[in-house]
Amino acid sequence: MKKKVFSVIFTTACLLCCVIPFAGMIVAPSNEAIGNEQQTKLPSVKTENGSFNEEYLQQLGDYFSTHYALRPQIMSADAEIQSKVFGVSNVDTVTAGNDNWLFYSATLDNYLGRNLMSGRALFNTRHNLEITQNYLTENNVNFLFTVAPNKNTLYSENMPYYYGKKESSDSNLKNFTSSLKDSKLNYCDLLTKLKSYDETLYLEQDSHWNNKGALIAYNEILDKLGKNHETYENAAASRSKNFYGDLGNMLYPSTQQPEYNFDFDINQTYLYVTPTKSVEEAMIATQNDKATGNLFMYRDSFGNALLPYFANAYNSAYFTKAFPINLSLEVMSRNSDTVVFEIAERNLIWFAQNPPVLPAREFTIPKNSKAVDNKFTVDAKISEVNMQYVNVSGSVDKELCRDDSEIIVLVKDNNGGQRAFEAFTTSNDDTDYGYQAYIPAEYLNPDSVDVSIVIKNGSEYLKTATKTADIQQADI
Repeated sequence: MKKKVFSVIFTTACLLCCVIPFAGMIVAPSNEAIGNEQQTKLPSVKTENGSFNEEYLQQLGDYFSTHYALRPQIMSADAEIQSKVFGVSNVDTVTAGNDNWLFYSATLDNYLGRNLMSGRALFNTRHNLEITQNYLTENNVNFLFTVAPNKNTLYSENMPYYYGKKESSDSNLKNFTSSLKDSKLNYCDLLTKLKSYDETLYLEQDSHWNNKGALIAYNEILDKLGKNHETYENAAASRSKNFYGDLGNMLYPSTQQPEYNFDFDINQTYLYVTPTKSVEEAMIATQNDKATGNLFMYRDSFGNALLPYFANAYNSAYFTKAFPINLSLEVMSRNSDTVVFEIAERNLIWFAQNPPVLPAREFTIPKNSKAVDNKFTVDAKISEVNMQYVNVSGSVDKELCRDDSEIIVLVKDNNGGQRAFEAFTTSNDDTDYGYQAYIPAEYLNPDSVDVSIVIKNGSEYLKTATKTADIQQADI
């Protein structure tokens, strides 16, 4: 009898657990987006043209999965059990570490030394940044590139034990830094600086540095640039337990607890020129009449905490997260004298995938170049970011290249002559032997362009035959 009663109670409890989230949607659906997700809308049985919506059931399932009642509370309860009892995360994007630390799962491959950037991809990143620096230097603009280290690069002791065995001791940042040995790239090494501090400079439940870590990075960058600036060395600092981290929000949407962050007593002397409500906005401009210099800064989410310091340090500052970076238009139109690129370690390859938009520099090719088989692809399209340029891009046969091969694009101009342009070297999902050159549209015929490729392997030049590419219009 007792066994039968227990079975009934257990079955009833299970049914209630299944029914309550669904039934509760009638009176209290969950409309709260969790983390970076996009909320779905209740689907319609019919499409806009009145026909039956064949994807209705699938869309209804997607809607239910993000709107069932008590969703944040149920997800948080499950996460609390899995992370604090079993030491694992129930969210793919978050890795649960030791002592309540959380890490961004997108950094795991880099941490474990697996699926790293190839030697060619590392060259592409460095080469594209060097081209960018050369362009800015020729226009009397200072340039600096820096990388915000991944959290587990600095605090590996807080990673879970089951990630103790690495495939290699390499990482993208380590390999990239090593590749700069013979480079003139103006690079600011934040990893070495941050490692020199015994205290914790990143947040436990967030993927970024705390405000003290950001202040250290700010001073290191401006020291590297040689700019006189306020260091805030004597600024009064306090710790307040009022910060809610991005990773904690993903994992514990309704039970997340605040953590400590530093607050510095800094006199804000800048004003926002843009209608800015948050430092997380994609484009922000500031003005400070008490400072000198004009700054253009590409920054990602690590730059949120940097922005107030840099805005205080420059008379005019423009901060953008737009990618690819429309460099020639933005920097020249704003009369910037300094350009800073800051990017998270996990996104280091971005500059190999989407280099900045700037005019390709003309190049002189020796007459003794060697003809090779016509092994390259080519596309030509008016740039969507800056319609002054035709983006000539494609890939070459990797058998013709070394890891450090440079690529030159030859085009027939609208006067019937031939011009050669230094190309960015690019990476994508299919190849690390891509190329891309932003050629001023005024040089070319409007409908098509004849293109051949020269591959520079040290002192050897390999030249392909010519292909014709129709110039596509920008998708705007």
